[in-house]
This record gives sequence, C-alpha cells and structure tokens, in this order.
Amino acid sequence: MPYYLEDGEYHMNTNNEYGQFKDIFEISKKVFKLAEIGSKEFKTSDLLSDFLKNKGFKVKKPYQGMKTAFRAEYGSGRPVVGILCEEDALPNGHSCGHNLIAAWAVGTAIKLKEKDYKGKIVVIGTPSEEGIGEYAGSKDALIKAGSFNDIDFVLGVHPDSEWNVGCQSPADITADIIFKGKSSHLEEAEKGTNALDALIATYISIRNTAAYFNKYMHVLVGMYIKEGGQASNVVPDKTILEIDIRSTKSSYLIHAYSKIKKIAIGIGHAYKTETTIRQITPIYKEYKNAPVIDEILYDNLKKQGVKVTRLYEKKDQQIGATDEANVSNVIPTGHIDFKIAPKSVAGHSDRFRELAGSSSSLDPLKKTIIAAVDTCLRIENYQKAKKEIEKLKRKI
Repeated sequence: MPYYLEDGEYHMNTNNEYGQFKDIFEISKKVFKLAEIGSKEFKTSDLLSDFLKNKGFKVKKPYQGMKTAFRAEYGSGRPVVGILCEEDALPNGHSCGHNLIAAWAVGTAIKLKEKDYKGKIVVIGTPSEEGIGEYAGSKDALIKAGSFNDIDFVLGVHPDSEWNVGCQSPADITADIIFKGKSSHLEEAEKGTNALDALIATYISIRNTAAYFNKYMHVLVGMYIKEGGQASNVVPDKTILEIDIRSTKSSYLIHAYSKIKKIAIGIGHAYKTETTIRQITPIYKEYKNAPVIDEILYDNLKKQGVKVTRLYEKKDQQIGATDEANVSNVIPTGHIDFKIAPKSVAGHSDRFRELAGSSSSLDPLKKTIIAAVDTCLRIENYQKAKKEIEKLKRKI
C-alpha cells in the first residue's frame, strides 16, 4: 500500500511504485484536512495553484471574476486538454471526495508534463460544484466567459462505489422560495401574516404535484426548510424553502420548475405574503458523453486490471447532478468514476468522507491518473480520435 499506519498517522511508503506519486498523495491529504465549503476554498485554491506554479505552470488567479477559481497552463500547440479540478467540500467535510479529484487533476497535469505531452495542458480550478455560495455551479459561468473556447477535449473524474467510464448525470436546478409576511405576538396573530403557513402549504402542494408529473419526465424534487421562524410565540415574518429539482432532460426540468414557481407564487398570494424565488445554481444540464474518449479511458483502466463498466452506453443509471455536464454539452468530455467505497456506502455520508481521506483511496487514485495520462498521450498521436473529437464539439 502507498501508506503504512504508525502511531495513528499514515506515512508514505517510498520503497515501491507509490513513491513517485508522493507529492500527489500529499495534495489529497492536505485538501482533505482543509475541507473548505463552496465559494470559500481560499486555502485550497492557493495550495493547488501554487503547487502547479512551482511545477512550471503559468497560473491565472483569481480567474473570471471568481477569487477561488484558477487556470494553470503548460505547453503549446494542439490538442489542448482541459483538466477539471474540484476544490470544495460539504458542511460535513470531503464527503464527496473532491480532495481526490483535486489531487487527480494536478497529478494528471504533472505526469503529462513529465511525459513531454506535445499539446497544451490546462487545469481549471472550478469552485463550488456542490452549489454553495456565490460561485455555485461555476463551470457554467466559466463556459459563458469563454474559458473553454480554446480547449479541444476535457477530462473529469469522481470517486464512487464502482468503476465506470462515461456519465449519466441528470439535469438539475436549486432555488430558494422566500416568503415574507408580518410578525406579531402569538396572542395577536390576527395582526401578523404567517410566512410559515405559506411555506408549509407550498411544501405540501409541491410534494403532491411532483407525484403527478408525467412518468417519462422522471422528475425528482427535494426540499428542506432553510429558515422557519425564530420562536414559537412569534408569528414568523420570513421563511425560506430550498428546492432541488432533477429530471432526465433540461426541457422537462424547465417545465417542472415553471410549474413549481407558479404554485409558490399562487399560494404566497393566497396567504398574503410577498413571495420571491431566488435561483441558487444555474441549470445543470444532462450529461452528453464522448464515446471516443471514454473508450480509450476504458481500455487504459482494463490494462491495469480494473473491472469497469461503460456507463456511457447505459440509459438507466442516473447519478448525482454536476455542472461538469454543462461542459460536456459544449466540449467533448471523458469521465471516470473510480471506486473507493463499497456499494453500501452512500455518497455525501460520513463514511464516504472517511474513505476519501484514507490510504485505501490512493491506489484507485493512482490508477485513474495513469489512465487519464495514457488517454491524453493516445489522443495526441491518434489522428482518428482527434477527428472524432472535433466532430463532437458543439457551439459555445
């Protein structure tokens, strides 16, 4: 194993093949300990961009108006590979394993440089994939700002409970429904306007309505009360309901979102509250796979003895939504899910976080880096692949 346990701490075993990945593994450990939530990844962003700068990459930071975003470049010519680097944690730490994605991104870039990759290597640090804070869903903003205009193909990865290539991510949007009423003492409730009543009625109506969306739309709605009042003896004057809507297609999602907004506005009006809907994330689109890239990734994982599924060929295995899907809609994007946990462990759970920070995740990380590097080198020298990738490009 790459690490051995001694006195409660993991230490690098430098007497084997893992020694050459020491710096990369250390990045994963450091990012894991920082565990900064979305849009506040200041130390994490500094760590990753400084590491690349010290390895000879030219770094722009802050980038496209986002303090924790960065772009690191090395080399010139074509093809230009874009490597997606996640930075953010969740409130319970790196329970989505973005520390491993960060390490994979800088590790793949460094190994490509060491292999004398003839094209250009671009690492893009993308804040708040989890949709928290002002940079929520930053990849969509980066697309619109032109950050991918000069990139030929993109690679992204994610830790998981199985090995896959390709992705089946649904369309997704997150928004706040805000009700503003008027506070009063409980014993003079008639003088107030109860914003919590409006929220509860809206919650129930959305839940009932969601059950009647056409089955082919596969609409899922998640909700929680973000703000519900301050005290039981005070009529709540402000409440917030956060909603997360998902569907297999962006068009279905937009339809469901429009209907839900009308429900909220109508109920708010009936309860005499001022109702505002604030979109938190851009629309995360459904994923568009690039089989020409995924098949090369598949071959390179199989060569390492990995039992891997071609997820890009399947239509019924939706996973968590991601703004990486927006990138896949404009630039050919290859994707790997690498296994760090058994299927019984849910993503975003405390146990998944523990595994993302453990030494057991490092061998899968190493295999994923090797597969990504070999894929870039193969595309660089494979004219047919370059032509197929060019056909897959879509207008930005």
